[in-house]
Amino acid sequence: MRGCAYDARVPSATSLSVVVATHNRAELLPRLVAALEGQRSGGFEAVIVDDASTDDTQTVLAELAAGRPWLRWVRQDVNTGPAGARNRGWRMSSGDLIAFTDDDCVPDAGWVSAMAEALQGADVVQGRTLPDPELADRIGPFGRTISVTSEEGYYQTCNMGYRRSWLERLDGFDERFRRPSGEDTDLAWRAKEAGASSAFAEAALVHHDVRPSSFTMHVKDTWRWGDCVLAVKEHPQLRTLIHRRVFFRSSHPPAILAALGVVAALSAGSAPRRVASLALLVPYADLRLRRWPLRGGPRRRVAAIPAALAADVTEVGVMILASARYRTLVL
Repeated sequence: MRGCAYDARVPSATSLSVVVATHNRAELLPRLVAALEGQRSGGFEAVIVDDASTDDTQTVLAELAAGRPWLRWVRQDVNTGPAGARNRGWRMSSGDLIAFTDDDCVPDAGWVSAMAEALQGADVVQGRTLPDPELADRIGPFGRTISVTSEEGYYQTCNMGYRRSWLERLDGFDERFRRPSGEDTDLAWRAKEAGASSAFAEAALVHHDVRPSSFTMHVKDTWRWGDCVLAVKEHPQLRTLIHRRVFFRSSHPPAILAALGVVAALSAGSAPRRVASLALLVPYADLRLRRWPLRGGPRRRVAAIPAALAADVTEVGVMILASARYRTLVL
């Protein structure tokens, strides 16, 4: 174990441990640690696992851990993905209760105490997550953030709590999930299927980063969603959470239709046929302008529709490949 900072003044058995997996986000770590340091509740430790970062994460964590006996960190020599990194973190922690958040999050000052209280009455607890209000100006057609205001069934690990006994019983996260998607949903559902009780803790609030709107980053991000097909394969009941039990997002059916319309228009031999083919784009345009509008002002939404269609078609392609890999149809 390299780069671990630990102080004997930390109790050997802490009531709650906060576990964070991080990878190449050194610039976000001081904000996270400051939020944890500002918690109103004492008696907890934090364990941050550097999942083989190639930026300045080691240096930043070493500096942050100095003089903070409640903060421990460790570096993995090989990147295992968030599932493996979180497993490393909770296993080296000392708490009977484990709270997970992410490096791009800012826990509210009452988060630790609210999560600990909620875990007294449930085995698995999901907290409330809202976009960081200080970053609201970043919201755009291809920005990304997370908002969770009820127990919807996805159980995003940006704000989750587990009793340690259940993590031990389940052997933690399934490390077949190498990307940051699906591994958190899978863990919670394995716990519930085994009889664990779950609850939603509105008072356990975390603010999630708002990633700036970038088409390139949005398309790059589509590859992570393929592992969600594995979660559906392992837990067929998750089909109730996806569109018509088949489509990963409600934008995918009209995107497929629009893509067929473009192909038909390009191969049409006459103007009337081209116009008829392009009419297949109308449902997608309606979705993105009215029923599920892209973020941003009206003009920005209209201008972003072609790029949004390209991103959705790419995402459908990712799901097709994942469906073939896991022999489970999710589009």
